[in-house]
Amino acid sequence: MFRANSLRAITLSFILITGCLSATFAQQRFSAGPRVGLNLSTFGMDARDYTLKPGVTAGAFLMYSSLNHFGISGDVLYSQMGANYKQPNSSQVNSYGQRINYLEIPIALRYFLTLNGNFRPNIFFGPSLGFKLNAKRNDRITNGINQNDIDNSADYRSMDLGLAAGFQLNFKGLGDRQRFLIDARYRYGLSDITLSDGQNINNSTITLTLGYGFGVGPEYRSRYRR
Repeated sequence: MFRANSLRAITLSFILITGCLSATFAQQRFSAGPRVGLNLSTFGMDARDYTLKPGVTAGAFLMYSSLNHFGISGDVLYSQMGANYKQPNSSQVNSYGQRINYLEIPIALRYFLTLNGNFRPNIFFGPSLGFKLNAKRNDRITNGINQNDIDNSADYRSMDLGLAAGFQLNFKGLGDRQRFLIDARYRYGLSDITLSDGQNINNSTITLTLGYGFGVGPEYRSRYRR
């Protein structure tokens, strides 16, 4: 009788310990790494006859995730925005590409759909501040004749405030405490980017990026109920 009770007690203790261990997981709070991707941008508000212009975005990020569903991230990116223009209903070709290069700093509040594991997708939104580096009008064709590129940085404001929202796929990387990050976001400019009177133009940008995160600092352990 005593041996049977002891066996049951040992079995129950093993089950409880196993359950506690399975409900305990390591959580990497901080991660940082490079990010590179593609911008597809155009102009909105009063702008007409502009189409998407591809550009590069590249830089680095720092992300914090709490021991629950919430997190925050910040990026520092070189970001090419702008648009392509072609005059409609004209017998002569009149077109150009407008490029504006920014140092972009997006801050994103993130909600992780899972608490832990190899796959942690999340949705995010937040402000994005762009500091103009320079601007150039290229691929210019006037009345069917190719023209030289011109620097028109003076036509655009030095700062651009936007609001970005998107979705991230976050999954285990090649090594311990490493993650692959795939972001898709849309950025809408909240301010007029031009210095001309009588016309308001903003940036409208779709961005796809691939990042690789490395764990920074110690890991923390937390418990959750199944």
